Amino acid sequence: MKFFILFLFFIALSFLIWIGLILGEVGNPTKTSQWVYDAYEKKYQIAQNISKKKIVIVAGSNALFGVNSKMIEDAFGMPVVNYGVNAGIELPLTLELAKRVINPGDIVISPLEYPMYSSTGSPGVQMIDYVLAREPQLFWKLTFYEELYIVWHVDLKRIWDGYFNKSNSRVTNGLYGAHHIDNHGDQIQSSEKYRTEWMLNELKNNYGLHPEKYGAEFSEKGRGWKYLETFVVWCEERDVEVIFMPSTLLRQESYFKNTKERWFYENIAAEVRKRGWTYIGNPYDYMYDTKYYFDTNFHLVEKARKFRTQKMIEDLNKSAMFNISFSI
Repeated sequence: MKFFILFLFFIALSFLIWIGLILGEVGNPTKTSQWVYDAYEKKYQIAQNISKKKIVIVAGSNALFGVNSKMIEDAFGMPVVNYGVNAGIELPLTLELAKRVINPGDIVISPLEYPMYSSTGSPGVQMIDYVLAREPQLFWKLTFYEELYIVWHVDLKRIWDGYFNKSNSRVTNGLYGAHHIDNHGDQIQSSEKYRTEWMLNELKNNYGLHPEKYGAEFSEKGRGWKYLETFVVWCEERDVEVIFMPSTLLRQESYFKNTKERWFYENIAAEVRKRGWTYIGNPYDYMYDTKYYFDTNFHLVEKARKFRTQKMIEDLNKSAMFNISFSI
């Protein structure tokens, strides 16, 4: 009995020490979260400088690299801010951060990366890092499971980084960061001339030979749907129309021939619509060959960004729902 009590005491003490280590570095800015923070800071300022009704693009980096906001602005005569940054921080943070720039009467266009719909509620490394380093207050907006998951999955390296690898110096070099974002929030310097041999090899050998399995991973009961429902209701309360659209994705044969994968791309629009939301576009129309991608299977080169955006504009123009929203 004494051994059992000592064992429980040791477990409880270890847990408290672990919690103390985490709490001691919460809010310390890490180098690994810097570029995402810089990007959001710049996009936030862009949005704050728009005083009238606007279009807000809400997604991850498929929008950052793959949307030409100026084309959408010219097509519909409304200011546009591209609030896509990095799907790695995951759906709950993506939506919460977007709320900060969405005003009553705005229109949200959301070409979400496909894994976000089936989000399991198990935060990944990037989300954990970003919450602890930059947005600790958002921790309390997560489910109890997600909060417990974060506490349990903070590793020693992340603890070390929080104490000894801190930085709040803006990123000024490399591919990712505010220094490569224009005054609409779009990525710049993503034309073919900036694509290295290493990037091409990644596209051909990593992404090109390993198709995603979003169909096999799809869940109608994933936590992502709950987050999206809450977000859509929040928008509706502010007279904000939300338009879901396809993400871009490197074309793979299995997306057309594999039963589960084909079902997913043929039915994701219906899954969104049956919840009473608006989805415009066919996912297959937004899949392109390897030559049109920059460094990942979601990041388009500059010229592909233009015809992807043109397709978005065409689909939006054909939709009665968007035209109704636009006319309000």
